[in-house]
Amino acid sequence: MLKKTLAAAGLAALLAAPAAAQYDVAAPAPAGFDRAATGRATLAHLQNLIRLDTQNPPGNEALTAAYFDSVFRTVPGVETHVLNVAPGRANFVARLRAGRATKKPVIVMGHMDVVGADSAKWETNPFVPTIRGAHLYGRGAIDDKGMLAAALVAMQELARDRGRMTRDVIFLATAAEEGGPSVGIDSVVEHHRELLGGAEFALNEGGRIRVRDGAIRTVNIQTTEKVYYNVVATATGTGGHGSVPLPGNALAALARAVNRVHEWKPPVRLIETTRLYFNRLAATERNAEMRAAMQALTAPGATQAQIDRAAATLSREPLHNAVLRTGASLTLLNGGFRANVIPSEGKATFNVRIVPGEDIRQVVAEMNRVGGEPSVRFAVEGDPLPAPAPSPVATELYRSMESAARAMAPNAVVLPFMSTGATDGAVLRGAGIPTYGILPMPLAEEDEIRMHGDNERVPVAALGWAAEYLYRVLSGVAR
Repeated sequence: MLKKTLAAAGLAALLAAPAAAQYDVAAPAPAGFDRAATGRATLAHLQNLIRLDTQNPPGNEALTAAYFDSVFRTVPGVETHVLNVAPGRANFVARLRAGRATKKPVIVMGHMDVVGADSAKWETNPFVPTIRGAHLYGRGAIDDKGMLAAALVAMQELARDRGRMTRDVIFLATAAEEGGPSVGIDSVVEHHRELLGGAEFALNEGGRIRVRDGAIRTVNIQTTEKVYYNVVATATGTGGHGSVPLPGNALAALARAVNRVHEWKPPVRLIETTRLYFNRLAATERNAEMRAAMQALTAPGATQAQIDRAAATLSREPLHNAVLRTGASLTLLNGGFRANVIPSEGKATFNVRIVPGEDIRQVVAEMNRVGGEPSVRFAVEGDPLPAPAPSPVATELYRSMESAARAMAPNAVVLPFMSTGATDGAVLRGAGIPTYGILPMPLAEEDEIRMHGDNERVPVAALGWAAEYLYRVLSGVAR
């Protein structure tokens, strides 16, 4: 009993630790919102979710869907749907009915699957939630079970006062976001669109709340994302015995072409989201040269030459470079089968992320030009798809996200954000539902970079912050 009491006291101290000053909120808690209790609840749900091994492949999201179903069935005013799509795979929908609904619903969503984890490289068991110091370790802690746990608690809190709500809130948990067959958001939109209730807008992962020097500096709200393609370079040549070097060696030509494309920088392409992003980010930039480049890049009437000079400076930072232009990353090299045989074919795969509004066919044509090898051809896998339009920054949901951020982190800069990665939000945007992304846990870079990596972790104190942020956002549009 004494050990349990001490453990509980230690957890309470951790949740309220003064050292976690970046999670202090100057504004008073919303009426009836118990910060300590919601922090504990979010932590408990996240620990339960981490214990459910939903590595994709194979996914096994039905485990998590069943967990959500068991919790939401105890919440007054909520109806639930477990959508089984394949053995062991499911999506989940819970709808909190408003007491006086006069507006269209809002969706809050996340994905239940996680990327694989090499347990030999972890300091803890990836599927045994472990608190070490100020952090909770476990696969999915930030991608994306932390978001789901915070959203679950926010929904429970909203349900206490649903009589005042003017729009339903729909909780959506999806399968297969991390890849594989289309059994996740695509399946929901295609086969169960009615469960989305004609939603006016949606809140998903994708943005960032970034901590630097112990304080929240920026709240990045995702309004759009790059479009994902794989482009394969195929080299052909004359095969032969390794004892006789051949000028038409396919792998040598492939290496030359691949290196040229690797070094290539596509032209800068600014859209409304990225222009606003760099314009507002300048206020937080400590490096004078970088700050001046951001200001020059977004200055009214800037010429193309001025934009290109500013972009050259900003491109020294890989993330800025990825936001400024289409990115082509070499991810796979395949060729040869014996050390003493010159192969007649080799392949290389580039993961290409284009800025919304660009045409992948034109990008591939330029890759062929830059590659410059007649025996190497670049071609896109699959059919080109139209990119959904960015979500506007003038909606009630975006304004509520801004308002909640400014109340909780008044010294932070709030800015729209284009994600360089892919999320389920693109599918909803394509279906005509404006969708905004935020990973609601404030994270320092050392924590954020662990996403998809070893020893994924989240600051325990960030979980209560996340639940309150989502509660404020949803309250702002649902009441």
